[in-house]
Amino acid sequence: MTSDPTLPLAPSAAFTSAWADAHEKLAAGRYAEALASLSIWHDDPALGLEESQRLEDLLGQLAGTVIYSQRDLLLPGHVVSPGETLPAIATALAVPWQLLAKINGIDDPQTLYPGEHLKLVRGPFDATVSVSRRRLTLHVGGNYAGRFTVVVGRQLLDRVGSSLAVREVVHGAGADPAGTTRARGIILDDGIVIEAADDPAALADTVAPSSVVVAERDLAELLDILGPGSRVLVRQ
Repeated sequence: MTSDPTLPLAPSAAFTSAWADAHEKLAAGRYAEALASLSIWHDDPALGLEESQRLEDLLGQLAGTVIYSQRDLLLPGHVVSPGETLPAIATALAVPWQLLAKINGIDDPQTLYPGEHLKLVRGPFDATVSVSRRRLTLHVGGNYAGRFTVVVGRQLLDRVGSSLAVREVVHGAGADPAGTTRARGIILDDGIVIEAADDPAALADTVAPSSVVVAERDLAELLDILGPGSRVLVRQ
């Protein structure tokens, strides 16, 4: 991957040095190191609007390469042993098996072939919801891992500063054994739910008080990334 290193930098010698160092790492193909060194600058208030946008663009490219591609840039690749299943491998890594399936292009998580190579990612993934900026940012192991636009209900204002655990991930709408209708979503502490709408922005002030609403396509991504062990920090 390539990126333009000529960035009008904020007046910060530390960031100037970090930006130049990250591009040296990129030139040497050390993408994971570049992602780690730049992730600590994400959302830094010392950066200007243009600098923050350019930084986030590069972080998005790096996350796609380091975390979500099939390249073994975070952990050594795994060679499947007889009898191994993807859910068992994913549980040991604290990530949903759906994430490993998507990264590795696997259709049936129960059918792996001895000797097959797997890209591994160690979790859990966590998220930060910014109420004022209306966005959810993913991170894993200190690395930036993606961003989504959200609309939040008023109860989130009372949770600013709180870290909410992911209690359950509901992949498909339907009824539970007790007959209660359940929608797709990610259930957090205190009844807060990450759910989807066709056009979240159109909800404006009508969003449910306990909801964090994302686009349908974004919820499909989040369902495969966040899981038990994940936490969601609510920030202003």
